Amino acid sequence: MAMVDAKRGEGEELIGWQVVPRPSNRTEIVQAMRRIRYECKVQNSKKKKVTVSISVEGVRVCLKRKRRKKKQHQWNDPLEIELLSHPIYRIFYVSHDSNDLKIFSYIARDGSSDVFKCCVFKTNKKIHASHCRTRRRH
Repeated sequence: MAMVDAKRGEGEELIGWQVVPRPSNRTEIVQAMRRIRYECKVQNSKKKKVTVSISVEGVRVCLKRKRRKKKQHQWNDPLEIELLSHPIYRIFYVSHDSNDLKIFSYIARDGSSDVFKCCVFKTNKKIHASHCRTRRRH
């Protein structure tokens, strides 16, 4: 099935994700995002190059792989390794870091439990992080 009304990210890296308690204000969300970034720096973990696909169906994060030929992207491409997938209605909050405008994150509620995951990404352009934030509002 082809993606409908989808935006594919260019040059995103997954910094990391972590289970967080349900945030009650923006300060807690920013703290969670910065804590994930800090822990990844301390552990010296390498960022994974990923493709973030945003559509009316949800957000899908897959490992980036090299393609020899450009072809139409499909939502359920069997050759892509899916790391994260969240339907739009489970996304709780989307934000960018005011200290580093290339960083953005979203918090989503897990489907089977009441657990919230904070996923943090870095883009190669500042404009991409701010676009991800505005896409969620509409």
